[in-house]
Amino acid sequence: MAIAQKMAMGLLERQTGSKGLPLASFAIEVDLNLDGLPEIFAYRYAPGCDGIKCGNFLFVLEGDSYHEVLGDIPGARLVPQDKIALSPFKRNGFFDIQSDTMTIGWNGTRYVDVSTFPASTLDGAAFVAACQKSKLGEQPAEGEAEQAATACQCQFNRFQVVGFKQADLDAYTASIAGQEVEYPIGDKEDAWLALSKSAQDVATGCDVASGKSQWPPAYFDHGDKPQQKLNFGAFLDAGPAQDFILTNHRTGSPDRALSLCGCLAREIPTYGVSQEGLDLLAQYYRNEISDADIEAQDADLLTAHDKASEACLSQFPAK
Repeated sequence: MAIAQKMAMGLLERQTGSKGLPLASFAIEVDLNLDGLPEIFAYRYAPGCDGIKCGNFLFVLEGDSYHEVLGDIPGARLVPQDKIALSPFKRNGFFDIQSDTMTIGWNGTRYVDVSTFPASTLDGAAFVAACQKSKLGEQPAEGEAEQAATACQCQFNRFQVVGFKQADLDAYTASIAGQEVEYPIGDKEDAWLALSKSAQDVATGCDVASGKSQWPPAYFDHGDKPQQKLNFGAFLDAGPAQDFILTNHRTGSPDRALSLCGCLAREIPTYGVSQEGLDLLAQYYRNEISDADIEAQDADLLTAHDKASEACLSQFPAK
């Protein structure tokens, strides 16, 4: 939360023109697409909030910049936090969000009211049959057939909600039925992979909704030391301005540098870095001390920093 709050302060100032976070405000990290690099949800308190420079904000790193993705949804800024919840289902790679009485979903660039998405009406008899068969052995145990029928019907219902086309459903049905499928090549391969990923997300969402499983977190190469409560402020001020952070081929913009430094701040303690080490790195980022100075004080610090950097950059989103 300390890292999210520090990052949110700068993002909110840019968004609203207002500095600082008043009392009763907060910010948290939430990984809405399970890529290992969380988004930033912030609530900025103001008496009699008008929903313009205060209320709920959600910042998502897309391309070179953090974008605030709730601002076009009427009333979303003012929804009480106890009426905001993640859905068990994803859409276009991001979780749907229940925002009071409205469900909002990801359209590829921001969150919108899901009622604006096109739904579809499909013939699902072949899919449900193939799905149930794929879930059951030769001799299903008691209750398994009913569970499989419920899960497959859930998937079919969700395919219609997210607007699957009949041809897409038929191709996916053939693949799970073990039939020979002519897999696309060239430009169509990406579309097939996206279809398969969307279908798998639907299946996982149904298992989560039924209580059968949970969404697996993104793999991340954490260190083996416990997380610590440190003061990250100086580190997060210095990091994004450092040339070797800003100009790394995976970053290349101030917002991406900020995101990388947020990840580093979260990960470095798991590689054994203390407050003293973090403060040394902040000095290093400000060009106040050299590699030799750091090695003289903490011989393992730069190695830990490089391991955390490698872990963060390996998960970093493409531009």
